[in-house]
Amino acid sequence: MTHTAALARYAAGLRWHDQPASVQAEAQRALLNWFGVALGGSTAPEHARILATLGQPGGAWMAGHARRLERGAAAVMNGLAASQDCFDDTHLATVIHPTAPVAAAALAAAAGRAVGGAELLAAVIAGDEIACRLGLALMGGPHPASLGWYMTGVVGTIGAAAAAGRVLGLTAAAMTSALGFAVAQAAGLRSAHASVMSPLVPGLAARNGLAAALLAEAGLTCHDGALEGPNGLLPTMAPGNPAAPLTEGLGARHAMLDLAYKPYPCGVAVHPAIDGCLAILARARPAPEEIARIEVTVDPLAERLCLREEVASPFDAQVSIAHWCAATLVAGRAGVEQARHVHDPAVVALRRRVVAIPDATLARDQARVALVLRGGTRLEAAVEHATGSVANPMDAAALRRKALDQAVPVLGVAAAARLLDRLDALPDLPDIAALLEAATPGA
Repeated sequence: MTHTAALARYAAGLRWHDQPASVQAEAQRALLNWFGVALGGSTAPEHARILATLGQPGGAWMAGHARRLERGAAAVMNGLAASQDCFDDTHLATVIHPTAPVAAAALAAAAGRAVGGAELLAAVIAGDEIACRLGLALMGGPHPASLGWYMTGVVGTIGAAAAAGRVLGLTAAAMTSALGFAVAQAAGLRSAHASVMSPLVPGLAARNGLAAALLAEAGLTCHDGALEGPNGLLPTMAPGNPAAPLTEGLGARHAMLDLAYKPYPCGVAVHPAIDGCLAILARARPAPEEIARIEVTVDPLAERLCLREEVASPFDAQVSIAHWCAATLVAGRAGVEQARHVHDPAVVALRRRVVAIPDATLARDQARVALVLRGGTRLEAAVEHATGSVANPMDAAALRRKALDQAVPVLGVAAAARLLDRLDALPDLPDIAALLEAATPGA
């Protein structure tokens, strides 16, 4: 059996009640986070124009709106909304944000069907696990894929196909074809970053994954070696890397247990620096004009991905260490509103005083921050494990607060609380229509 067929069999046969408690809990955490950030991101001004361009009416739920869309359009809009504020979950080993496209595709596939909560959760597990395993195969090994690939678009498309196929009830053979159709559409480049294309990539991944599953449901077939066979995904993007990580320990060892949830709405590579700034502010509150220089020592990947010095929009801010250090030190916090303070004079002035120093001895969740004051005083903080990392995760209460903070402005206090209650009870819901009703403004 090929690795592609083995993953397809895993996704088609996955049952919620057979999963370990840790995996069940992670799936519920992932969906709690997803609904929060999708609702929070749904109000972005760019969405109206994208909706006018791509949004065809239909019967599928869309985050933040009472209006229903055609399934493919809903997948795009929901994947976009969940990624809009760069607040989505992250598989830190590969910097993939899997649940944004996976959940969007699963919910779109559920339109017009009576799908139970346990079925939706099983679909999320299948999609997230396959996306994370693909990321490990592509980004690990002796010949990792180029960082120019935006992996959420690449493997998110395939994870989305698995999740949508699971909701549609595809057989293992049909799921194999769905994965093959998804591989043929898998794409995404990091050149999308710092523009509206960055959150749109996960939306397109959701739509393409959904389309792959629907083609397989219609009886079209694809060969069974799309992932690892000649000219397949792995040998094309990471030639020389072994295919074993795709299926080693499949069903017994779960890559999705390494998902992390963001406390700050920006690239995860920036989070250790924000923690360092907040740690210093907890001890001292120098006025921004007193700060002569901000020295931020980070791992080389953070410097490579998030060293954007010219910040003209919130999209630029999402991948700028300089912006987040400056905005955090000015405001004393690092929330969605700080991403919009790109033209604040105090933030602009302080951004110009940030110096990023790469250090290959640091892990991705580590950083050192030093504020050098005009009188020569140094205020320093070292971050061993950033908040929200696997080693220092957001606890249940913090994740719940994050979801409420995102949902309340869209739904209102009472409706947001009702949504969280239904997410808590999701495994026992006979039909997710009750969940989506709670997630609909004005319902």
